[in-house]
Amino acid sequence: MGTTGMIQTGIRLSPALYDRLKTRAKQEKRSLNNYITRVLEQSLEPAVPQLDLRDFSIDEDLQSLGKVIGDLPEEQVRQDPRLKSILGL
Repeated sequence: MGTTGMIQTGIRLSPALYDRLKTRAKQEKRSLNNYITRVLEQSLEPAVPQLDLRDFSIDEDLQSLGKVIGDLPEEQVRQDPRLKSILGL
């Protein structure tokens, strides 16, 4: 991503935090700016719960219904483990 539309800002960090950020950025082979931006973006993303299929009981009737539904977009099925179970994938 280029710098088009980016805003330059200044923040104050303790020397210890600055050193930790620099170390992590280096470990990930990123610039300090890129690392901080990524960490901030990730912290603002909504948490996506990890679903455990053992929490769901898909009965045979529901699986039969899944076969009648027809083709769903692959991306939608891939993102929803419940759909995978219903469709018997």
